[in-house]
Parts: sequence; structure tokens; C-alpha cells
Amino acid sequence: MTHSHLLRTLTTSTLLLSAVYSPLVYAADDIPPGFIEETRDNNDQADELIKRERQDITLGTNVPTATVSKQEAQKALDERKKVQSIQGYDLEALKADPVTFTKFLNAALAAQDMATVKELLPYYRALEVNDPMLIKFADALVYRSEGQNKKAIAIYKDMLADNPDFHPVRLNMAQALYADKQYTAAADQLQKLRGADIPPPVMANVDRLIERIKEQEQWRFSASVSYVEDDNLNGVPETELKIPVKGGGYYRTGGNPESGKGLQVSGSASKRINLDKNFYAEVGGNASLRGYWDNSEYNDYLVTASTALGYDDAKNDVSISPFVTKRFYGEEPYSWRKGVTLSGSRWVQPKLKLTATGMYSNETIDDDDKDLREADGLFLGVNGLYIKDANEYFYGGLGSYKNDVDKTSFLSYDRNSVNVGWGREWNQGISTLASASYAIKDYDKPSDDIADFFYRTYRVEGNDTHRKDKTSSLGLQVWKRDLTVLGLTPRLVFDYEKTSSNFKYYDDRDDKTATILFTKTF
Repeated sequence: MTHSHLLRTLTTSTLLLSAVYSPLVYAADDIPPGFIEETRDNNDQADELIKRERQDITLGTNVPTATVSKQEAQKALDERKKVQSIQGYDLEALKADPVTFTKFLNAALAAQDMATVKELLPYYRALEVNDPMLIKFADALVYRSEGQNKKAIAIYKDMLADNPDFHPVRLNMAQALYADKQYTAAADQLQKLRGADIPPPVMANVDRLIERIKEQEQWRFSASVSYVEDDNLNGVPETELKIPVKGGGYYRTGGNPESGKGLQVSGSASKRINLDKNFYAEVGGNASLRGYWDNSEYNDYLVTASTALGYDDAKNDVSISPFVTKRFYGEEPYSWRKGVTLSGSRWVQPKLKLTATGMYSNETIDDDDKDLREADGLFLGVNGLYIKDANEYFYGGLGSYKNDVDKTSFLSYDRNSVNVGWGREWNQGISTLASASYAIKDYDKPSDDIADFFYRTYRVEGNDTHRKDKTSSLGLQVWKRDLTVLGLTPRLVFDYEKTSSNFKYYDDRDDKTATILFTKTF
């Protein structure tokens, strides 16, 4: 028996073992960021969206945010729980015996020990007697371990061109296509394997991967519910303000806050449609409903429908998503908001993901015949997600939102924000998420005909010609990963927010909340 024949036999056996026992390589299902930060202010829809972030409501891609969702971070954590190890070996002895070297390299490939494979492959490639097919297969697995799935796919295609009946290679190519999110192409390769004569354990792997691809196009749902209690629904100063007016006397305002108790409920549904190569389409909708059983005048409902067209692979995701949102306030139709979101993300390193988001929207108020409150919104944001290890991650982001109300200038503002977060899985199944943010909301100057009254009434002191609010917030969530109540995961949610302003009416606002949030994704 010649060396080359023995090497080829060993390689074929290893590929079959790899197809049966090696774990399937799945790409993380990124969930675009869908949470926004709470503030109290004007009754525009963008502001109300911003008010609901810390309640952890999934609102979809039409929300002006630069934060990272916990679902996205958790999936990234799960992808990084595999540990690579390096086996001990005598390199000189392996180089002196090509057959033994081939067996050892085969074993490292079957065990998915990529650290050992990367160290040994250059020396094996340099041998006078080696197996070119094994080298190609090893090169492909190295590329896959580095997330370079397209290079691995090219190698597999070259190998299948030489031998179309090399079924283990076809299965590995299907796995690489799946990891690269080329789901249609992966399904095509797997269907070809269903008609092949392959061992039952390998066929079981084929069937499992086909089911995973089908799951990608199933409807996905999420829901959450929490108790809400608000002591200042109408957003007025807690104590009455007495402001001097010309001619003597005072103008009195504030001191009569409205309160309410109720529930905040949200739900979302989405369906992905896999297109050719790495392209996809998506349809979906979501609703965020906040209702007070003792003060329905302030009930606030947001219902959104959206579509998306995107391109994604194991490292990149780019999408464009038109959306429309209908708002109901006090049980009455209130506004329409239409817009488009453009987002892109990339894993620049195995542990670091960067995301950029841009959004344009237009909001019209139903009872505003003269369009005095029609608003154009433009959001630009960037964030980073860093996965320290399998149990811990950090994120941070910068965001800038411009709300332009052309016919009522004092409602226009620029809002610049920064946020950071830290997620951790502890022992005994405990998880925590801590967050902090700071934002400056800078309003435009009112027109001259109302400026005198506006500033005399609301300004604290001095001669500022525009209002500026500064908001700081802290948040903490605690939950037990294996604890459910009626299928829902309860989370303890603690939030604190403080707003200061150079206008007395909006100054010195504190908001403290503690509640239980129940969530479920299915």
C-alpha cells in the first residue's frame, strides 16, 4: 500500500467522523437594537418612544436608539462558549513519519481542535508526501473557525468539482453556507444529500440542519408585560410655581399632577424570507400599549408595521426598513409616523461588534389641520458590543436625534446622548444588566411674537434664548435564567432618572421606578 493511498483513506474516514460528531456551526441571529430611553417632555411620538426604553419594550427598528438589546448580547455570548485547546505532540517525530502526521492531523480536525490544526498545517503542507485533499479540508475548517465562510465555501466547491459524490464535503459546505446565512443555497445542498447513500448518523445531521433552515422562515413572537404607576402623567412641576407678571400679580402654574396605575404591554411578530445568496426580506409588526385603569385619559398606544430588505452573513448585516406607526392617545387617534431606517453592523473582531443606524421619519398630528406640529425626525447613532467571555459583555453608544417642527420652532430640538451597559451571568443562574446614560436636549429659540411670554413664564433666570434639558439615568435588571411563571421570565427592574433644565417649569424632575417585567420570546 502506498503512502498516498493510505493518506487518502485516513482523510475520507476523518471527514465522515467529522460529519457525524462535529457540532454544527450556526450564525447568531442578530436582532436589530429595539430599546429606547425614557424622558418626560413634549407629546410627540418620537419622544414617547424614547420614554419607553427602560421598560424593556421591543419596538422594532423604527426607534431612535444607539443601545444594544439583551437578546443580541445573549446570542453573542452563547456563540462564544466553545473552548479551544492545544494537544501535546512531538513535531519532529510527526515530520519524520507522514502517515502518523496525517493520523494526528485527522484527529485534531475531527475534534475541532483548531488551535492544534493551525499550528501543524504549515508543517504538514511542507512535507514531500502529504494528502492535498486533507490540506484543502483543513484550510476550509480554519477559514470557518475565523468566520471567513466564503473562503471555506470556495474550497468546498473546488473539492466537489473534482468529486461530486464526496458527501462529507457537501455536508460541510452546507454547514458553511448556513453559517454564512446563505440559507437557500444551504438547503439546496442538503436536499442533494437526502438522496445520497450516507450513514444514518450523518443523515440525522442533514435533517437537523434542514429543520434549522425552515425555522429561519417561521414567524417569531415576543411579548412583555409590567405594572406601571405614574404620579405625574401630565408632566407638570410637583409644586405650584408663582411667576411675576407685568402690571403686578403672579402667574400660577403646576402643582396639580395627575396620577395613574396600570399595565404596559408589548408584543412583536416578524417573519424572515430567505432570498438568493445572502439577501433576505422581512415583514413584521409590533405594539406597545400603556393603559391606566384609573385614568384612561392618558392611555397611550403605539402600533407599528414594517418591512425590510437586507444582506447578511456571519460578520455583516445591512438592511433598509420602511415603517409606519399609528398612535392612539386617550383612547383617540392621535398621530401617524412614517419613515425608513438604514442600519449596518459588522463583527470587526471575534469579540467586538460595531453597529451604525440612521433613521428618517415624518409625524403628522390627526387634529392639526394647519400642520403646526408636523415633525421631521433624523437619527444617527453608533454603538459597540464587546463580549469579554461566555458570561460577560459590555456595550456603549452615541446617538444624535434632531426633531424639526418647522411651523412651531420652540418644539424643535436636538438630542445628543451617550449610554453604556454591563451584562453578567452569575452563579446560581442569576443574571444582571446595569446601564447608565446621559443626554442633552437643546431646543430651538421661539419666534419673536411668543418669545417674551414663553421665557418670562418658564425660564429660571438670566436671558437665555433657548431651553436646554440635561437628563441622567441609571438602570438595573435582575433575573433568574431558569425561573419562569406561566411560561414568562420575570425580571426585577429598577430605574432612576433626573432631569435639570434652565427653565423652571421643566427643572428638577426626578423619576424613580421599581417593577417586575415579564418577558417571553417564542
